[in-house]
Amino acid sequence: MLLDIKKEVRDLNRFRHILLVLFEEGFGYLLDKIKLKRHIPFKNRIKKTKEEISPAVRLRIILEKLGPTFIKLGQLLSVRPDLIPKEYIKELEKLQDKVKAAPFNEIEKEIEKELKKPIKNLFSSFNEKPIASASISQVYEAKLKSGDKVAVKIQRPNVKNIMKTDIEIMIYIAKLIEKNMPEIRKYNPTKIVEEFADWTERELDFRIEARNAKKFYKNFQGSRTIHIPRVYDEYTTPNILVTEFIEGIELHDIEKIKKNKLDFGKIIKNGFDAILTQVFVHGFFHGDPHPGNILIMKNNVIGLVDFGIVGYFNEDLKTKSISLLYGIIEDDLDKVADTFLEMGAVGEKDIDIDRFKFEVRDTIEELQEAKIKDVKVSGVLENVLDIALKYNVRMPTDFVLFGKTIVTLEGIALEYDPNFKFVESTKPFIEKLMRERLSPKYMMGNIIENASKFKKFISELPKQTTEALKKIQSGKIKIDIEDTDVKKLALEIDKSSNRLAYGIIIAALIVAGALVMQVNQPLIFGMPVISFISFLIAFILLIMLFSSILSERRLR
Repeated sequence: MLLDIKKEVRDLNRFRHILLVLFEEGFGYLLDKIKLKRHIPFKNRIKKTKEEISPAVRLRIILEKLGPTFIKLGQLLSVRPDLIPKEYIKELEKLQDKVKAAPFNEIEKEIEKELKKPIKNLFSSFNEKPIASASISQVYEAKLKSGDKVAVKIQRPNVKNIMKTDIEIMIYIAKLIEKNMPEIRKYNPTKIVEEFADWTERELDFRIEARNAKKFYKNFQGSRTIHIPRVYDEYTTPNILVTEFIEGIELHDIEKIKKNKLDFGKIIKNGFDAILTQVFVHGFFHGDPHPGNILIMKNNVIGLVDFGIVGYFNEDLKTKSISLLYGIIEDDLDKVADTFLEMGAVGEKDIDIDRFKFEVRDTIEELQEAKIKDVKVSGVLENVLDIALKYNVRMPTDFVLFGKTIVTLEGIALEYDPNFKFVESTKPFIEKLMRERLSPKYMMGNIIENASKFKKFISELPKQTTEALKKIQSGKIKIDIEDTDVKKLALEIDKSSNRLAYGIIIAALIVAGALVMQVNQPLIFGMPVISFISFLIAFILLIMLFSSILSERRLR
């Protein structure tokens, strides 16, 4: 067993220390199940934590004791209510990524090694006291030779090796849990740790954060409500990030905001508009909007900092999320339940879809009391994600990240104004998004895009069919036909062939119409006559196709 451990883990002393902390905090039963208890020395003399402490509290204490890498893992899990139960989320949210600052002489050496110049030749002034100190990095205030005031983010010495060692141990333990504990296997602990390893690797390369910051800067250039700090590329490396220094009040400091006569109501509205713009317009959003990363500047302008964690929304996720929010606004519980199910990836076992939808509707009805517009969106998301976890429906990571962002902002808004209503605040923006998606221009673009995908599918179909037939012929695929009514089967194949032919014709007409869209004359309803006729015929054939499918279903 020890030889196996040595193959997977380089630092056996660190490995034993982690096992010791787990044992001390009441997780001896876990070590027993995964056959690691034998590696704890003098376990009979170890004083264990009192039994009355809940497992969630114990987990938080363990992560705090084990240091920066484990605190980071806890923070990642705290934004994944689709992976772990609510009581654990609440406890992990208390984790604070604040550690004692490394001595400045060590930091100075790192800066000079990275930028290959003495610090006095790089900056006209450099405050040796950090303004922030976390597990991965420290942030300092400085001034460039040009006179620009900047924030210098520098990685802590040796942090990469420390985190790499800890992640190796995490992966080894996660594999043992999956192997020996089938009741936990469904949560994919190895995949969670691997996702954490990828996330950490990206966070440890400050060039990625610099790219993210520059993308946000471009997206909000010219905005009167959002300010993104400029990145100084010439001073940025994998271990150092230098950006414009932003002066502002942290969002949670409501008293200071009031004292400076800033309009908190306007700030919150601008904040929600900003996140909805990031998600549904840019498809790229800030994934770590805790109050320390949101600074309120003069004239109610919101300054965003720290772009290490970001989320992405593709068109499909945008459409489904807009549909979900619109369902909440319109008090359409069926739409909310259906959209949640469409978004999720169902696990290996089939689920009772009707029961899932019923529980989603039921939980929202419990929350809403009278009207859905009074519901706290945090309550909706938290309860529905609990149901998703229960039914093993995995929600997209980026949607969960977006949900966490909304919940954070709503929590701050409610702290300022207990009567704050998410629906009323965001309704104009969401209705505008819905109108845009129902506009002829957007729908036509969508049709053309889908036609292009359908064309590709049709062009690849003969090749894929031939490959499938070859596999059947060679005996690699076996097909058992239980229905002995060959005539019925032939009729079904005939119907499918007709529908496929209809589909090919519709796709061809749409593609043909799209190809001549650039022709200027003659025009009808703002588009070339040929395009209009092609789209019209395609639309009529599409209606006929849907009608035949629906009528057949009714006959059944």
